[in-house]
Amino acid sequence: MRNFALALLALAASAPPAFPQMQLKLEEIVREPGPTGPAPTQLRWSPDGGTLAYILQEAEDTERRNLWVLDAETGEKRILLSHDQLTRLAPAVDDATTDERERERLKRYSVASYLWSKDSQFLLLVSSGQLYLYDIAAERPRAVAPEHNGVRDPQFSPDGRWISFVYKHDIWLAPTAGGDVRQLTRGGTEDVLHGDLDWIYPEELTLRSGYAWSPDSRHVAFYEIDQRQVPRQPIRTLDGWRSTVDMQRYPFAGDPGPKVRIGVVEARPSRGGEVVWLQLDAPEYVPRIAWANDETVAVQTLDRAQRRLQVVAANAAYGHARLLFEETDPHWINITDDWRFLGADRGLLWTSERSGLRRIERRDDEGRLLGEVTSGEWEVQQIAGVDKEGGWIYYVSNEANPIGADLYRIRFNGEDKELLTSGEGTHTVLLNADFTAFSDEFSTLTDPGGLDVVQIEGGKRFEVHRARDIEGLIEPELSTIEGADGGTIRILLLKPKKIEAGRKLPLLLYVYGGPHAPTIRDAFEAGRSRGLFHQYLAQNGYVVAQVDDRASALRGHRYEAALERDYGPTALRDQVAAAEHLKKLPFVDPERVGLWGWSGGGFSTCFALTHSKTFRAGAAVAPVTDWRLYDSIYTERYMGRPEDEAEAYQRTSCVEAAGDLHGRLLLVHGTADDNVHVENTLKMTDALIEAGKLYDLQLYPGKTHGIAGDEARLHLYRTLEGFFGRWLR
Repeated sequence: MRNFALALLALAASAPPAFPQMQLKLEEIVREPGPTGPAPTQLRWSPDGGTLAYILQEAEDTERRNLWVLDAETGEKRILLSHDQLTRLAPAVDDATTDERERERLKRYSVASYLWSKDSQFLLLVSSGQLYLYDIAAERPRAVAPEHNGVRDPQFSPDGRWISFVYKHDIWLAPTAGGDVRQLTRGGTEDVLHGDLDWIYPEELTLRSGYAWSPDSRHVAFYEIDQRQVPRQPIRTLDGWRSTVDMQRYPFAGDPGPKVRIGVVEARPSRGGEVVWLQLDAPEYVPRIAWANDETVAVQTLDRAQRRLQVVAANAAYGHARLLFEETDPHWINITDDWRFLGADRGLLWTSERSGLRRIERRDDEGRLLGEVTSGEWEVQQIAGVDKEGGWIYYVSNEANPIGADLYRIRFNGEDKELLTSGEGTHTVLLNADFTAFSDEFSTLTDPGGLDVVQIEGGKRFEVHRARDIEGLIEPELSTIEGADGGTIRILLLKPKKIEAGRKLPLLLYVYGGPHAPTIRDAFEAGRSRGLFHQYLAQNGYVVAQVDDRASALRGHRYEAALERDYGPTALRDQVAAAEHLKKLPFVDPERVGLWGWSGGGFSTCFALTHSKTFRAGAAVAPVTDWRLYDSIYTERYMGRPEDEAEAYQRTSCVEAAGDLHGRLLLVHGTADDNVHVENTLKMTDALIEAGKLYDLQLYPGKTHGIAGDEARLHLYRTLEGFFGRWLR
């Protein structure tokens, strides 16, 4: 076990700073790429494993960006596509669309703007919904399906002969070599999607594509998502001097969700393009599909309570399905991409939280459990790759660092485990296709880090990029405390470097309060993120503490389950315990304590101010204010259905408790937020008015959940600074 936490705790408050103090400015924090400079994005290995491609802004002119490639054998780097070429063939997201919601979708889900062809000789580039095939050797682009504008989710078939894409809610095919485009599915509409995705499946089940090619390129399995029974929710935007309204399909908790079925079509139809519908037992959700082999589609189905998941194998030719195995959980099941079919009667790999911690296990072709591959009091965070020929499973875990991430490999039988990353912190890795190298994006709480390519055998490293260091930042102090009932609470503390003797400073907590969203990671937060904003506040006389309650502190499913049917009260108890602990510090004024949070953290802020008297002021950005106003999949996973758990919904409602508001509340919301709808804030303000409670309100017209854009983010941070300056200083 590394001594990361001990090293941070050992930092002496009286120690002289390693660098002179550099005063941060809000304008520098919010403007991309931020003080640490540009970083590589959209990393993609070529299918032959020899080349890593990435997009990087120029350090001298961050408006310009180039597509670079690095040779994994030699480390040689060169520009493959210049800024001018990229601008024409695959413009940056902010240039590709003026639609704020589409921009957020592309950024939030890391939608690729380019793909490698299967022979590694071409790049497929997506330009504002149009496709270009770039011949690397000839240095020449060719438009693909130029008459189809607004395409989404392009893919190459496994044999490389076809380029598939979604257009007007159906799947289409274009020959890679050129030729006529052909429609593969038919009948897609705005309400009945074929291969296309709705809002809720990507957001709450992390599904990224609505179709999948068979390994032999003969068939395509696809989702049909029928949204006609899903209620509509209005999203208002300003169009010149008039408002426009988009009616988004959005199921609140308890509402009917979309109906989903899985179809299979032949890429070169011998039956006239007839769809074979898999014979599934009308599941509530279908979170994943994959091809187990050329003839078999594997499907995950999930019940509405999200406590029973079944893995089903279906014959692609006839649709007949059989159960392989079932996973149940008394609380809820977390969906991941961690299933790998090994082929040739070798079964599959699966990850399970049956023990309360996620572990890798092996199952045979019939789904029978053969045993666990990993074990221990730590979590497997993802299966990063499986080398079937070499017999290695590559995975990321927090074994060495509870709030970090490292890459390991292990044999199928659980032997010969090997750590492949080096250095502290969080490592985000991407393996190449032949398992000879991986890209390693790394950073720590105090080091902005960079990107390397690492050769697996021998560990040779090639430096790709280094972030710009920021001198004079405040060293964070990391600690854990126990709640009254023994629950573990994690705290990251920032305080001014010099505090006058006897001076008492205001304390500001940053919280989230939900599972899978820790505020504390051993990673550097730069750019527009809260990390440098918190540094800025600490430089200006605040004590800032990020607090992770027991459910959000990355300790495993066994601990996050504490918030079941209690989303709000469980976190608040830990947040209050942290505040009471910090109020005892000699430099903290116990009468000037505030908190803030975003999204789920906005809910926690509203809940804290309506269900406790600990905080003088709180700022809730894009908050859920009543779980009946959030989407069905996320909310029901933790709270159940409103008709079944009326007391839990009532008990956790900020709207219902508006009359108990203690302290000053700032509500912040983008009016075009399609994730946490602005109705949450409007309902809260209405309840506060009815209760005679004063509050502050800041709206961002046309902005979505992330309140993106330099000027909007700068305005937001200035608003937060002014609000806490008024109520805590």
